Amino acid sequence: MLGLENIVGKEIITADAIILGTVEGIALDTDLWKVPAIRVSVKKGNEAALNLKKKTLGVQRVHVVTPQVSSVSDTVTLAIKMDNIKEVLMDDQKVPMAAGELLNKKVVAHDGKQIGYLDNVYFEPSQGWDVTKVSIKLDKTAKQALGLKKGVAPSSQIVVLTKDIKTVGDMVMLRLDLEGLKDYLQKKPVSKK
Repeated sequence: MLGLENIVGKEIITADAIILGTVEGIALDTDLWKVPAIRVSVKKGNEAALNLKKKTLGVQRVHVVTPQVSSVSDTVTLAIKMDNIKEVLMDDQKVPMAAGELLNKKVVAHDGKQIGYLDNVYFEPSQGWDVTKVSIKLDKTAKQALGLKKGVAPSSQIVVLTKDIKTVGDMVMLRLDLEGLKDYLQKKPVSKK
C-alpha cells in the first residue's frame, strides 16, 4: 500500500531504461476510487518523443496510464519503451481529478459536522491501482467529540476506508454521522495514526 508521499518525486523509467521524467502526482477517479494515470514532469530532451514542444521555462507534463506501470519501487518502471510512450498517454481533458485537488478538502460527517481535512490517499499498484483508504487530519473539536484524548494514541489523524465516503465535491462527505464514526473507529480494523 502506497500513499502519495511514497510515489511523488520518484523517477519514472521506460522498459528500455530511459528516464521519462519524475512523478509529480496521480490522477484520481473518486467514482471508482482508482488511480487511472500518473502525472509526470517530462525530463528536458524527451519532449520530441512525446510530440511536445520544448518549454522555455518549466517542464512539460503528461499523464501515463497506470496499466502501463510494471512496478513501483525505488523508481516507477513502465512496461513500454520510449518509442511507444506517446501511445499510453492520457488526454489531459480526460483526467478526472488530480489527487492534489483532494488533499486539504474539508471532510464532513453525513450529519454535516466538520471532521477535519483530507490528508492523504492510499492506493495499491499491484491490485489494479485501487484507492482503498484516505487519512483525515482531525479538527480539535472532532477529536474531542470522537473521544480521542490529547497526547494519547491515536493522534489527530484517522484512516477511513474509501467505501465509507459518500461523495466528493467541494468537500468530502462520509457515509457516517459523528456517532457512527465514533463506533466505526472503535469496531473497524482500521489503523488510527
